[in-house]
Amino acid sequence: MKIKEQLSKRSKKEIKQAGSKIKARIVALITDFGTKDHYVGTMKAVMLSINPEIRFVDITHEIFPQNIKQAGYLLWATYKYFRAGTVFVCIVDPGVGSERRMLGVRTKDYIFLAPDNGLLNFVFATDNVLEEIELDENKFRACLPKQISYTFHGRDIFAPVAAYITKGMAISRFGKIVVPRKIKENLFVDSASSSTQACILHIDTFGNIVTNIQPSATEMLERIESVLIGDKLISSKIRYYYEAPDDVPCMLIGSSGLLEVAVKNDNAARILNVTIDSHVEVYWK
Repeated sequence: MKIKEQLSKRSKKEIKQAGSKIKARIVALITDFGTKDHYVGTMKAVMLSINPEIRFVDITHEIFPQNIKQAGYLLWATYKYFRAGTVFVCIVDPGVGSERRMLGVRTKDYIFLAPDNGLLNFVFATDNVLEEIELDENKFRACLPKQISYTFHGRDIFAPVAAYITKGMAISRFGKIVVPRKIKENLFVDSASSSTQACILHIDTFGNIVTNIQPSATEMLERIESVLIGDKLISSKIRYYYEAPDDVPCMLIGSSGLLEVAVKNDNAARILNVTIDSHVEVYWK
Protein backbone atom coordinates (compact mmCIF):
# COMPACT_ATOMS: atom_id res chain seq x y z
CA MET A 1 0.00 0.00 0.00
CA LYS A 2 1.33 3.43 -0.90
CA ILE A 3 2.26 5.85 1.86
CA LYS A 4 -0.41 8.36 0.80
CA GLU A 5 -3.05 5.61 0.98
CA GLN A 6 -1.79 4.57 4.39
CA LEU A 7 -2.13 8.13 5.60
CA SER A 8 -5.66 8.47 4.25
CA LYS A 9 -6.74 5.21 5.93
CA ARG A 10 -4.94 5.66 9.24
CA SER A 11 -7.01 4.90 12.30
CA LYS A 12 -7.78 7.14 15.25
CA LYS A 13 -5.73 4.73 17.33
CA GLU A 14 -2.64 5.39 15.21
CA ILE A 15 -3.08 9.13 15.57
CA LYS A 16 -3.26 8.73 19.34
CA GLN A 17 -0.14 6.55 19.33
CA ALA A 18 1.71 9.22 17.41
CA GLY A 19 1.36 11.47 20.43
CA SER A 20 -1.63 13.10 22.07
CA LYS A 21 -2.94 16.25 20.39
CA ILE A 22 -0.80 15.53 17.34
CA LYS A 23 -2.66 18.19 15.37
CA ALA A 24 -0.32 20.70 17.01
CA ARG A 25 1.98 20.00 14.04
CA ILE A 26 4.93 21.52 15.88
CA VAL A 27 8.45 20.32 15.09
CA ALA A 28 11.18 21.53 17.46
CA LEU A 29 14.79 21.37 16.29
CA ILE A 30 18.09 21.02 18.12
CA THR A 31 21.26 20.73 16.03
CA ASP A 32 24.92 21.64 15.94
CA PHE A 33 24.56 22.93 12.36
CA GLY A 34 24.75 26.63 13.19
CA THR A 35 22.94 29.19 11.06
CA LYS A 36 25.68 30.03 8.56
CA ASP A 37 25.10 27.00 6.35
CA HIS A 38 22.11 25.60 4.51
CA TYR A 39 21.56 22.46 6.59
CA VAL A 40 18.70 23.63 8.82
CA GLY A 41 16.86 25.30 5.96
CA THR A 42 17.12 22.17 3.85
CA MET A 43 15.66 19.99 6.61
CA LYS A 44 12.75 22.38 7.01
CA ALA A 45 12.16 22.40 3.25
CA VAL A 46 11.95 18.60 3.20
CA MET A 47 9.44 18.56 6.05
CA LEU A 48 7.30 21.32 4.53
CA SER A 49 7.18 19.48 1.22
CA ILE A 50 5.49 16.61 3.07
CA ASN A 51 3.36 18.66 5.47
CA PRO A 52 3.03 22.38 4.68
CA GLU A 53 1.18 22.94 7.97
CA ILE A 54 4.20 22.24 10.20
CA ARG A 55 5.19 25.00 12.60
CA PHE A 56 8.88 25.04 13.48
CA VAL A 57 10.53 26.04 16.73
CA ASP A 58 14.31 26.36 16.64
CA ILE A 59 15.44 25.52 20.17
CA THR A 60 19.05 26.04 19.12
CA HIS A 61 21.41 25.29 16.28
CA GLU A 62 24.45 26.48 18.23
CA ILE A 63 25.37 23.27 20.06
CA PHE A 64 29.14 23.02 20.26
CA PRO A 65 30.08 20.75 17.32
CA GLN A 66 29.56 17.07 18.21
CA ASN A 67 28.74 17.90 21.86
CA ILE A 68 26.09 15.30 22.62
CA LYS A 69 25.99 16.07 26.35
CA GLN A 70 25.17 19.74 25.78
CA ALA A 71 22.43 18.86 23.30
CA GLY A 72 20.89 16.42 25.76
CA TYR A 73 20.87 19.03 28.51
CA LEU A 74 19.28 21.74 26.36
CA LEU A 75 16.60 19.30 25.22
CA TRP A 76 15.89 18.35 28.85
CA ALA A 77 15.75 22.01 29.91
CA THR A 78 13.16 22.94 27.28
CA TYR A 79 10.97 20.10 26.06
CA LYS A 80 8.39 20.05 28.86
CA TYR A 81 7.40 23.62 28.04
CA PHE A 82 6.12 22.57 24.62
CA ARG A 83 2.58 21.77 23.62
CA ALA A 84 1.64 18.09 23.75
CA GLY A 85 2.16 16.41 20.40
CA THR A 86 5.38 18.24 19.59
CA VAL A 87 7.94 16.23 17.63
CA PHE A 88 11.56 16.90 18.61
CA VAL A 89 14.20 16.37 15.92
CA CYS A 90 17.62 16.28 17.57
CA ILE A 91 20.60 16.11 15.23
CA VAL A 92 24.02 16.08 16.85
CA ASP A 93 25.37 13.09 15.04
CA PRO A 94 29.15 12.56 14.87
CA GLY A 95 28.51 8.91 13.92
CA VAL A 96 26.35 9.71 10.88
CA GLY A 97 26.83 7.16 8.09
CA SER A 98 28.13 4.48 10.44
CA GLU A 99 26.18 1.56 11.90
CA ARG A 100 24.96 3.63 14.84
CA ARG A 101 21.24 3.22 15.40
CA MET A 102 18.54 5.85 14.93
CA LEU A 103 15.78 6.18 17.52
CA GLY A 104 12.15 7.18 17.76
CA VAL A 105 10.92 7.62 21.33
CA ARG A 106 7.39 8.32 22.55
CA THR A 107 6.41 9.62 25.97
CA LYS A 108 2.91 10.55 27.13
CA ASP A 109 3.06 13.95 25.42
CA TYR A 110 6.00 14.01 23.01
CA ILE A 111 7.93 12.23 20.30
CA PHE A 112 11.72 12.41 19.97
CA LEU A 113 13.87 11.51 16.97
CA ALA A 114 17.63 11.30 17.39
CA PRO A 115 20.71 9.16 16.75
CA ASP A 116 21.36 6.52 19.38
CA ASN A 117 24.42 8.21 20.87
CA GLY A 118 23.25 9.29 24.32
CA LEU A 119 21.51 12.48 23.25
CA LEU A 120 18.17 11.22 24.60
CA ASN A 121 19.59 9.93 27.89
CA PHE A 122 18.14 12.85 29.86
CA VAL A 123 14.69 11.98 28.49
CA PHE A 124 15.09 8.28 29.34
CA ALA A 125 16.31 9.17 32.84
CA THR A 126 13.63 11.70 33.78
CA ASP A 127 10.47 10.85 31.81
CA ASN A 128 8.28 7.79 31.36
CA VAL A 129 9.11 6.38 27.93
CA LEU A 130 6.12 4.49 26.55
CA GLU A 131 7.65 3.34 23.30
CA GLU A 132 11.15 3.08 21.86
CA ILE A 133 11.66 2.35 18.17
CA GLU A 134 14.85 1.46 16.36
CA LEU A 135 14.30 3.21 13.05
CA ASP A 136 14.67 0.90 10.06
CA GLU A 137 14.72 2.72 6.74
CA ASN A 138 13.77 -0.50 4.93
CA LYS A 139 10.34 -0.30 6.58
CA PHE A 140 9.63 3.16 5.17
CA ARG A 141 11.85 3.31 2.10
CA ALA A 142 9.01 4.77 0.03
CA CYS A 143 9.01 7.83 2.31
CA LEU A 144 12.66 8.60 1.63
CA PRO A 145 14.60 10.06 -1.30
CA LYS A 146 16.03 7.64 -3.84
CA GLN A 147 19.57 8.54 -2.82
CA ILE A 148 20.31 8.79 0.91
CA SER A 149 23.40 10.76 1.84
CA TYR A 150 25.93 9.08 4.14
CA THR A 151 26.59 12.45 5.78
CA PHE A 152 23.13 14.04 6.12
CA HIS A 153 20.62 11.70 7.72
CA GLY A 154 18.98 14.75 9.26
CA ARG A 155 17.69 15.72 5.83
CA ASP A 156 17.16 12.31 4.24
CA ILE A 157 15.82 10.20 7.14
CA PHE A 158 14.93 12.17 10.28
CA ALA A 159 13.18 15.04 8.48
CA PRO A 160 10.81 12.82 6.43
CA VAL A 161 10.00 10.67 9.46
CA ALA A 162 9.18 13.75 11.54
CA ALA A 163 6.96 15.17 8.82
CA TYR A 164 4.96 11.95 8.38
CA ILE A 165 4.51 11.71 12.15
CA THR A 166 2.95 15.18 12.15
CA LYS A 167 0.49 13.84 9.58
CA GLY A 168 -0.59 11.10 11.97
CA MET A 169 1.62 8.08 11.32
CA ALA A 170 2.59 6.17 14.46
CA ILE A 171 6.32 5.89 15.14
CA SER A 172 5.95 2.10 15.22
CA ARG A 173 5.51 2.25 11.43
CA PHE A 174 9.11 3.37 11.10
CA GLY A 175 11.03 0.54 12.69
CA LYS A 176 11.31 -2.19 15.29
CA ILE A 177 9.83 -1.81 18.76
CA VAL A 178 12.41 -2.45 21.47
CA VAL A 179 12.22 -2.47 25.26
CA PRO A 180 12.66 1.12 26.52
CA ARG A 181 16.05 1.42 28.13
CA LYS A 182 16.80 2.37 31.71
CA ILE A 183 19.64 4.81 32.31
CA LYS A 184 21.77 3.65 35.23
CA GLU A 185 24.26 6.49 34.97
CA ASN A 186 23.68 9.40 37.36
CA LEU A 187 23.27 12.33 34.99
CA PHE A 188 22.91 14.78 37.87
CA VAL A 189 24.91 15.15 41.07
CA ASP A 190 23.16 15.89 44.36
CA SER A 191 23.90 15.60 48.06
CA ALA A 192 22.25 12.18 48.25
CA SER A 193 24.81 10.78 45.84
CA SER A 194 27.69 12.15 47.96
CA SER A 195 29.71 12.32 44.74
CA THR A 196 32.25 15.09 44.29
CA GLN A 197 32.70 14.63 40.54
CA ALA A 198 30.53 16.85 38.38
CA CYS A 199 30.66 18.36 34.90
CA ILE A 200 29.74 21.39 32.83
CA LEU A 201 26.65 20.86 30.69
CA HIS A 202 26.44 24.24 29.01
CA ILE A 203 27.99 27.70 28.80
CA ASP A 204 25.37 30.21 27.75
CA THR A 205 25.66 33.40 25.70
CA PHE A 206 26.42 35.42 28.84
CA GLY A 207 29.25 33.13 29.89
CA ASN A 208 27.26 31.61 32.76
CA ILE A 209 28.51 28.09 33.51
CA VAL A 210 25.74 25.50 33.93
CA THR A 211 26.77 22.34 35.80
CA ASN A 212 25.03 19.01 36.39
CA ILE A 213 24.89 19.71 40.15
CA GLN A 214 21.24 19.57 41.19
CA PRO A 215 20.56 20.67 44.77
CA SER A 216 17.13 19.70 46.03
CA ALA A 217 14.40 22.32 46.28
CA THR A 218 14.62 22.32 50.08
CA GLU A 219 18.41 22.35 50.36
CA MET A 220 19.10 24.84 47.59
CA LEU A 221 22.75 25.83 48.12
CA GLU A 222 22.89 25.18 51.86
CA ARG A 223 24.61 21.80 51.58
CA ILE A 224 27.28 23.03 49.17
CA GLU A 225 30.51 24.29 50.68
CA SER A 226 32.26 25.19 47.43
CA VAL A 227 32.74 24.20 43.81
CA LEU A 228 36.03 23.73 41.98
CA ILE A 229 35.85 24.66 38.31
CA GLY A 230 39.09 24.24 36.43
CA ASP A 231 41.61 25.41 39.02
CA LYS A 232 39.36 28.03 40.67
CA LEU A 233 37.48 27.39 43.94
CA ILE A 234 34.10 29.14 44.11
CA SER A 235 32.44 29.63 47.50
CA SER A 236 30.32 32.81 47.23
CA LYS A 237 26.57 32.18 46.93
CA ILE A 238 23.83 34.39 45.55
CA ARG A 239 20.11 34.13 44.73
CA TYR A 240 20.15 36.14 41.50
CA TYR A 241 22.81 37.61 39.23
CA TYR A 242 22.60 41.25 40.32
CA GLU A 243 23.09 40.25 43.96
CA ALA A 244 26.72 39.29 43.24
CA PRO A 245 29.63 41.54 44.21
CA ASP A 246 31.49 43.01 41.27
CA ASP A 247 34.14 40.78 39.68
CA VAL A 248 33.46 37.84 42.03
CA PRO A 249 32.48 34.44 40.56
CA CYS A 250 29.45 33.20 42.49
CA MET A 251 27.22 30.13 42.70
CA LEU A 252 23.46 30.27 42.23
CA ILE A 253 20.57 28.03 41.23
CA GLY A 254 19.68 28.82 37.63
CA SER A 255 16.29 28.66 35.94
CA SER A 256 16.71 24.96 35.08
CA GLY A 257 17.25 24.06 38.74
CA LEU A 258 20.95 23.37 38.31
CA LEU A 259 23.93 25.04 39.92
CA GLU A 260 25.50 27.79 37.83
CA VAL A 261 28.60 29.91 38.25
CA ALA A 262 28.26 33.51 37.11
CA VAL A 263 29.99 36.88 37.30
CA LYS A 264 27.75 39.95 37.44
CA ASN A 265 27.81 41.93 34.20
CA ASP A 266 30.66 39.79 32.90
CA ASN A 267 31.55 36.43 31.38
CA ALA A 268 32.35 33.79 34.02
CA ALA A 269 33.67 31.24 31.52
CA ARG A 270 36.16 33.73 30.10
CA ILE A 271 37.26 35.06 33.49
CA LEU A 272 37.75 31.54 34.89
CA ASN A 273 39.30 30.34 31.62
CA VAL A 274 37.08 27.27 31.41
CA THR A 275 35.43 25.39 28.55
CA ILE A 276 32.55 22.93 28.50
CA ASP A 277 35.10 20.13 29.02
CA SER A 278 36.75 21.66 32.12
CA HIS A 279 36.98 19.66 35.35
CA VAL A 280 34.35 20.25 38.07
CA GLU A 281 34.20 19.09 41.69
CA VAL A 282 31.60 19.89 44.33
CA TYR A 283 32.34 19.84 48.06
CA TRP A 284 29.39 19.12 50.34
CA LYS A 285 29.04 20.28 53.95
